[in-house]
Amino acid sequence: MDQELATIVGQRVRRLRTQAGHSLRRQAELSGVSASALSALENGRGGMSIAALQRVGAFFDLTICDLLDVPEDSVRTGSRPRIEVFCPGDAVAHTVERGSGVAYQVLGRGAGHALAPYVISFAPGSGYDADRIAHPGEEFTYVVFGEVELFHGDERRPVRQGEAVRFDTDIPHAFANPSASLAAVIVGTATPPW
Repeated sequence: MDQELATIVGQRVRRLRTQAGHSLRRQAELSGVSASALSALENGRGGMSIAALQRVGAFFDLTICDLLDVPEDSVRTGSRPRIEVFCPGDAVAHTVERGSGVAYQVLGRGAGHALAPYVISFAPGSGYDADRIAHPGEEFTYVVFGEVELFHGDERRPVRQGEAVRFDTDIPHAFANPSASLAAVIVGTATPPW
């Protein structure tokens, strides 16, 4: 994740942990992550997979959207604009790297919404199929250009430029760009909590 987001998320997690009265090692054990990964997160070095962030957030009854939301005082307020227009470049809250060559951008603020829109860009041959997550709800994805492969449980399904896919998210899922020469960009939305 970018440095600003890593700092915000780290401070948020540290504050929640100390309010809960847990040592770093105990919190890591309760959250199902390594103490070194939790320490890196709390110290603004990020580097934690989305699946691990999901486990940390779940311990505190927060979704990934809540953890990644900025500014910090907006977490769990539920306030949101009635209309949001997303323009290229200015609506991206933060970028989270989901493996080498994968830029995962959450559009707008995540907390308090029924949908979490995103844009994912893939370099040739990149993906995050090793960091699959599951969450309640549905997801809809449209391939703007290139081709991606959807990993959904034991299924693998290609989704080409101009195609869209909708799927249940209670099964661990992820995307990858199987192409060695083309970049791919997908736009989608998921129902939180993820």
